Amino acid sequence: MHAELISNRHFGPYAHLTFSAPALARRAKPGQFVEIRLTGGNAPFWRRPFSICRAGSGRVEFLIKARGRGSQLLAQAAPKTMVDMVGPLGNGFTLAGKQPRLLVGGGYGIAPMLFLAQQLRAKNIPVEVFIGGRCGDDLLLRREMKLTGARVTCSTEDGSYGHTGRVTEPLEARLKQAKAPVRIAACGPHAMLKAVTRLAAHYRAEAEVSLEEVMACGLGVCNGCVVKIKGEYQRVCKDGPVFQAKDVDWHA
Repeated sequence: MHAELISNRHFGPYAHLTFSAPALARRAKPGQFVEIRLTGGNAPFWRRPFSICRAGSGRVEFLIKARGRGSQLLAQAAPKTMVDMVGPLGNGFTLAGKQPRLLVGGGYGIAPMLFLAQQLRAKNIPVEVFIGGRCGDDLLLRREMKLTGARVTCSTEDGSYGHTGRVTEPLEARLKQAKAPVRIAACGPHAMLKAVTRLAAHYRAEAEVSLEEVMACGLGVCNGCVVKIKGEYQRVCKDGPVFQAKDVDWHA
């Protein structure tokens, strides 16, 4: 489908993009992603995958970091730019159940957590969000998270904002205090997801993780994003990107 860029807000190397895409907004679920390609002769051939940050009212939002050529061109796009989208793709987070949710996001891995928090709060499910980054500039979507009604805890490795240390430290403190079952959802660097998985196992909490791998087609055809799940290779784009944390073979 084709979608028009409505707004593009920049902060540091990050960009918050909002597109008009009514059909996509109706079908999107938290944890799914979209493959995006700019039109024109200078655009890379392959589309780029981006997690859905928020969807509703005919609009779809993405939080991206300008890293390679494709994401840099998209981050520099002006309003009214038209893009080519394929999505929503992949499997999202579990919304069923009434257990309180602990959402963990590292860097721009916080992007799909906003959509998830929004959907969970609409179901009156208690939500706590743990946002981590190297410094204060990496703590993204704090204001938007608070507006959902979620309790937000921030951590920075350099101590410039919130808790000093890794985001998994306040998460563990919260798990130690839990008097009833909770569920965890996480997205971010592999090292963080591995640590979250270890904590979930230790405190007997169910956990889902959203994995990030290099994707070309995004449709499960090229098999370029395989990971080992329960001893078998699965495709992040088609079988994920959300998996049960306990099923991921982090040593593979």
